[in-house]
Amino acid sequence: MAKNHGGITHAPGALPIIGHLLPLLRDPLHFLSTLPAYGDLVQIRLGPQTAVVVCRPELVQQVLLNDRIYDKGGPIIERVGNALGDGIASCPHSAHRRQRRSLQPAFSRTCLREYATIMTGRIDALTTGWSDGQTVEVGAQMYGLASDTIARTLFTAEAAAPAVEAVTASLPDIFRGIYQQAVLPPLLRRLPLPPNVRYERARNRAWAAVSKTISSYRQDGGPHGDVLSMLLKTQDDAGEPLSDAEIHAQIMTLLVAGIDTTAVALTWAVHLLCQYPDVQERLRIETTEVLGTRTATWEDLPRLDLARRVITETLRLYPPGWIFTRTTSAEARLADAVIPPDTTLVYSPYLIHRDPRFNARPDVFDPDRWLPEREHTRGTLIPFGGGARKCLGDNYAMTLATLALSTIVAQWRLSHGGLPIPAVEPRMTLAPHKVQVRVESLESEPLADSIRQ
Repeated sequence: MAKNHGGITHAPGALPIIGHLLPLLRDPLHFLSTLPAYGDLVQIRLGPQTAVVVCRPELVQQVLLNDRIYDKGGPIIERVGNALGDGIASCPHSAHRRQRRSLQPAFSRTCLREYATIMTGRIDALTTGWSDGQTVEVGAQMYGLASDTIARTLFTAEAAAPAVEAVTASLPDIFRGIYQQAVLPPLLRRLPLPPNVRYERARNRAWAAVSKTISSYRQDGGPHGDVLSMLLKTQDDAGEPLSDAEIHAQIMTLLVAGIDTTAVALTWAVHLLCQYPDVQERLRIETTEVLGTRTATWEDLPRLDLARRVITETLRLYPPGWIFTRTTSAEARLADAVIPPDTTLVYSPYLIHRDPRFNARPDVFDPDRWLPEREHTRGTLIPFGGGARKCLGDNYAMTLATLALSTIVAQWRLSHGGLPIPAVEPRMTLAPHKVQVRVESLESEPLADSIRQ
């Protein structure tokens, strides 16, 4: 039986020295799903360290909305900082406002509309490259789409191509390493174990390539009209330019986080449409009415409502960022518990999204749960976080995913065709493993009966 100390229970099963390391490495999603049975705040052990898992959405909202007290920190954020630099994803509260102001102009609605033109071009290149009856490895295809699109947003100079290639190739080892090192005791992180070596090599390769690109831009000095050029010209409130270290951290964060999370979300969305052909057919009807068989554009977004709900529901079931940590900067109170300073808190969008207490039929793929007339418990959908630290690129990611999925379904029928169902690979993002899909061209098919009527 778990012990209760001031409103915080202790998860059972911790082993001497390593704590809950084994379930966190072997099957972390199952382990997390068992914790709400022990309470709303459950202490786990990460080797000699402890952390408190927050298991109720309203308590997670308190953490997200008060980032001064519940600051970025803890083992996950520390390893993100180690991998990407102290950019907007991992910097402390004291640095966040300055960093967000430097990046915010790049994600304005005006810029997003311009980025959508890039998105449409890359989506068109992807979907016209498939052939009728082909089996595609969706993960690889979506990684290619996301990396091409985000790269053309961040960089227009050809000198940046090696950096994009290096970062994309390094992503699996970087994200796997961030999670593994976060749950490992500090001593094991320093040993030359094969996973540690792969992580360090991948990180160093990506860092070096991005550094070379920044140097190339500085030497070139030309106006490229992209995000990196904007950052090189940005000045803070005191009129000071951003340092190379700050620019490096932001570019690494935008590249790594943007590519992986968007690709993972799109891959899961395609898989779910194969699993639920009735939803796929409904989506085909919507996209055919709006697009015919052409590629979706920015102007189409207001009419692609079901596509957006499909993406939202995909993010509920398989949030790319599935586990995060925060650290208390002062004494805090959550529910009936007093949380001392320097306490590590863990929250999991995956856990909150699938808790049957707050989501009806949580394991069922139901895009209609996001219709305006349906009621939801506040705070039960947090794929992009919340509060001042909510993901800056959420609208970018939703736009790319909606345009891409709509175009794919308008032009291709998707099925697993007896191919293996993908396994979930929890690393820093909740990645599917080898999603293989058969694509059949729809260009020669008549419109659905419901459209003709």
